[in-house]
Amino acid sequence: MAQILIIDQDRLFALTLVHVLSGHNHQTVLASDEKEVAGIIEERDIELILVDAELASRKDLRLLKRLRQANPDIPVVLSVSKKVDKDAREQLRRGLYDYINKPFGHEELLMAVERGLERRRLQNENRQLLGDLKQRIRELSTFNTIAQTLNSSLNLKEVLDIVMGKIKELVKAEAWSILMLDEKTSELVFEVATGEKGQQVKEMRLGMGQGVAGWVAQNQRPVIVPDTSKDQRFFRGLDQKTGFRTKSIIATPLVSRGRLIGVVEIINKLGEAPFDQRDLDLLQTLTDHAAIAIENARLYEKARRLAITDDLTGLFNSRHCDMFLKKALDEAVKKARPLSLVFLDLDHMKEVDDTYGHLMGGHALKEVADRIAREVSPPDMASRYGGDEYVIVLPRKNSQQAMELAETIRKKIEAEPFLTDHKLSCRITASIGIANYPEHAQSVDQLFAKADQAMYQVKESGKNRVKSADK
Repeated sequence: MAQILIIDQDRLFALTLVHVLSGHNHQTVLASDEKEVAGIIEERDIELILVDAELASRKDLRLLKRLRQANPDIPVVLSVSKKVDKDAREQLRRGLYDYINKPFGHEELLMAVERGLERRRLQNENRQLLGDLKQRIRELSTFNTIAQTLNSSLNLKEVLDIVMGKIKELVKAEAWSILMLDEKTSELVFEVATGEKGQQVKEMRLGMGQGVAGWVAQNQRPVIVPDTSKDQRFFRGLDQKTGFRTKSIIATPLVSRGRLIGVVEIINKLGEAPFDQRDLDLLQTLTDHAAIAIENARLYEKARRLAITDDLTGLFNSRHCDMFLKKALDEAVKKARPLSLVFLDLDHMKEVDDTYGHLMGGHALKEVADRIAREVSPPDMASRYGGDEYVIVLPRKNSQQAMELAETIRKKIEAEPFLTDHKLSCRITASIGIANYPEHAQSVDQLFAKADQAMYQVKESGKNRVKSADK
């Protein structure tokens, strides 16, 4: 059944067409001139137009031009009478319109209508196929770009940003997030979150099995949730905290080498259509590419971190300290800013090792490092420099600021006994020396020498004190 527009000034002939077409379940609409045509095409889903050729040929084919302008995809069948002269017929034929000659029988009319409707169907199919092809080309191009870009970077943040950008291109929605698995706590952390409330959720965590993302992580299976109000897995805590309204979700696990590393979650698809299997297939294809790149970047970051980290204490090691100090001093000289170096040596560590053994001595060094780390934050840097020595680099801090921080750390070390978790108790103190650029030294070597000298002066005068270098 189709909706057919009949344009003919011969009312009796037009009614005959209506009768024949209605008898074959077609719906018909009548128009007698071009003024009625545009409104009808706009208001109704017209699938075929039957128009009198004589009427169509008038005024330089103005009616046909109006039809093309209103909707160029609707097939037009012309009914041609002997009144239409030869030149007009040729002009109409060049317009690629189908036509039948008057008078015509019912079968001839129905065959012309079926040809027109078939042509429309093929046009729609071709348009759909072309649209699908273009979409597929865009998707393949996106995946190719992802593969090339991801393989060229080992920076985790850069990789995650690339992945998020491509997800947003492929699936239009209100919010997107990548949650990474914290293996120490078995929690999902919002590593990247974009959308209206993206910044607010970055500090939040989800346990295994908690919420839709937690369920995906626990079961390592993708999921489409068309209506969160009807799904018991949905966790409302995030919406309650942010004021966001989650209506629908699509999520898939990030799995690399058979191991879960995170979850990708998309919320509230734009438009009237809900998330569907096609969206999920696209997302899974993307995450299959992304998971390996993310895992490689994480392994690289871990290897890089290990290369600059002291195994025992978790602070930076001496090699990184030297590089950091050189770079920080170069910047201080260039920008005429102060820089301080704190050299800390523990008191009585030999007694700890002799009394409790080197294993417990190692635990004590780690506990000291923890107390130091709690007081030092970027742009400052704390390191274990060797044995029971620690070095803290303080860019942009003068001697007085360095003295205040060093005294805070000294008191923290002195305040509480160590090894209490091992049901032991030992007291440790620290002797601390400070040197400052440009007040005491002009180079890295001079900073170390001056701070070390100040620390030894503390050792020789009773220990457990902070002293600034001599000018």
